[in-house]
Amino acid sequence: MGPASSWRIDYLASVRFVHVDSTGVRAQLRFVVLAFGLALTVTACSGPTGGDPQPVPTQVVQTTAIASTTSPIPATVLSPDPDPDPALAPAPSPTPAPTPTPAATESIGPSSTDVRWSNGDVFVGGTLTIPAGDPLDLPAPAVLLIADGGGADRDWVSEAIPGINGSGRMIANELTDAGYITLRYDRRGTGRRTGVTRPSDGENFLKDSVDEVSSAIKYLRSRPEVDRARIFSVAHDEGALHALLRESQSTQSDISGMALLAPSALTLKQQVFRKLGVFAEGPGDERLLASFDAAMALFIEGTPPEGDLRLSPDLQALFENLTYPSNQPYNSEIWNLEVTPLLQGFSGPVLVLIGQLDTDVDWAEEGQIWRGAAGSGQDLELVQPLNTDHVLMATLPDASETGFITYNAFGRTLDDESMTSLLDWLNSLSGL
Repeated sequence: MGPASSWRIDYLASVRFVHVDSTGVRAQLRFVVLAFGLALTVTACSGPTGGDPQPVPTQVVQTTAIASTTSPIPATVLSPDPDPDPALAPAPSPTPAPTPTPAATESIGPSSTDVRWSNGDVFVGGTLTIPAGDPLDLPAPAVLLIADGGGADRDWVSEAIPGINGSGRMIANELTDAGYITLRYDRRGTGRRTGVTRPSDGENFLKDSVDEVSSAIKYLRSRPEVDRARIFSVAHDEGALHALLRESQSTQSDISGMALLAPSALTLKQQVFRKLGVFAEGPGDERLLASFDAAMALFIEGTPPEGDLRLSPDLQALFENLTYPSNQPYNSEIWNLEVTPLLQGFSGPVLVLIGQLDTDVDWAEEGQIWRGAAGSGQDLELVQPLNTDHVLMATLPDASETGFITYNAFGRTLDDESMTSLLDWLNSLSGL
């Protein structure tokens, strides 16, 4: 199966490459693959399905709000919501008699509420936060937080990455403290109701992710606390593709701005081969990459190759994960999909934020690609904070460990420069 030269891959959200020749190991490097969808093939989509989703009603369901008198909002994980059953719905309460007592207008603390809304044949579960303040200040501006692809849940935590200190929840807390309503949600097949929301046939399509974004914005617009004229989306990594694709397919936008956090400007194929190419040190490696490329081309054309592909064991494993039956629709759709041209499908203001310590996105090269993709007169702001990583956590250039193993580590905090940039951009548009 190919020459002596090979790669060895550890599929726990990272890929470890070992290049071996007759003298032994020449190099060993580790990098995260969650950013370009390889972890997607391992965490969120692969393996047996969790059961067929049952048809559910389409009404909006909200759980009891959990109020907090202090800030930030506690990170307590709420228990999973049961599936709604119309037969068990409580009887409507009688209308209370009018009272001359005036409604309370004193300041209230921030609240965090588990909510659900209908998206086709499944319910989407999420968390809605409402800031502290005078009730008369409502309706307030709102921010939809869109997670990366792969196994990232509403808090931007993935089972493939150690720790539970998700930056999605942390960003929601800071935005709530700043006066914004926020909504974050579990993508299909992730989070607290994985088995219920995973498609019965196990297949995932790009349209599923785009529909989730639309359903979440529709839910925000249904909330009386939300100012419909001030709704913004903040999308992380591959979530930027979902948000941009949704806007490019809309005849009239219903959001006032879009922030793209650590978005790659490359196709999935370009991301994969850029990282694989770093380790192509000899003629044998180049031939292996060419064989891998040819096998993927056949897969994308709809005729998956059979038999010995003449790949190294590690590239064979990578190919099998990318082309696993449940991953075939989604990965086929995005393998050659260019994301930056979608930028001109949105007429509103855009913020692109890529940290200079991001190990998954090349801040210099890809930042300039995003800048060049903006249309004439399009309002695009590019921010490249000095000390932020791929998940907007504060780090240092000489940190002993970086990358995916540190993303959700206990005690890490959001980068101040990144959050200041995001809040300044939002405030300039919302008037806060």
